[in-house]
Amino acid sequence: MAIPARKSRKKAIGGARFTGSIRVFPDAIQLPRLGRLRLKEHGYFPLGGKISSATIHEQAGRWFVSICVHEEKEASQPATGDVIGVDLGIKRLATLSDGRTFENPKALRKKITALKRLSRRQSRKAKGSRNRQKAKQRLSRMHARIANVRNDALHQATAQIVARTKPDAERPRVIVLEDLHIAGMLKNRRLSRAIADVGMYEFKRQILYKAEQAGVKVLLASRWEPSSKTCSCCGWINEALALSDRVFVCLECGNVQDRDANAANNLAALAQ
Repeated sequence: MAIPARKSRKKAIGGARFTGSIRVFPDAIQLPRLGRLRLKEHGYFPLGGKISSATIHEQAGRWFVSICVHEEKEASQPATGDVIGVDLGIKRLATLSDGRTFENPKALRKKITALKRLSRRQSRKAKGSRNRQKAKQRLSRMHARIANVRNDALHQATAQIVARTKPDAERPRVIVLEDLHIAGMLKNRRLSRAIADVGMYEFKRQILYKAEQAGVKVLLASRWEPSSKTCSCCGWINEALALSDRVFVCLECGNVQDRDANAANNLAALAQ
């Protein structure tokens, strides 16, 4: 006979999935067994369409709900705009071949001192005490805020690059990204925190699904492509270019250009 496992009342289930009769209102949602729940934010859920399921989950003391809606959607027309090369970096989030740049919010770097302080406060509280629980909530809210700042910057950048709401001629027909080996880059102990703070994999994921919805093609360049070391004007390769060199100087044609802008132009040339 198996002994029942002890279940703590202090540990929540974290989330649940509901199916059945689910109704959505402008300011509320009605779920089975829970009834009608008021929504803090309005205007996000579609009022029409067939709802198959709803999922609730808790994060840093706040509860969120997401619904699965089946809708008929027309396929997007293929975009006919210019080719765009995107170079990801640490100093700047992304540099585009058309001259646009997106700054890196550096969410973790700006809050690392406060994060360490809250972590120390939690570790100094007695285990099982109410004060330790409150310190844990403060630490969770800080982690959630850092993640939200990073995700907001990524969504803003990827939305402007894909330009899903613009006409076909203003959307890029091809977006060229580097197929970076992010797991290998994170093994660099001196840059791992800064690389993780950028969210490069999430940037790539958002570009892929948004481009598919907007009729934009995405080309992934090889991770071995020397886009940063190659001159975008004449094709000369500077094998001695170091990571600390932020300006690319061509010794063949005399081209002087920002390192990231030069790499973005080389990526865009791969789709021609």
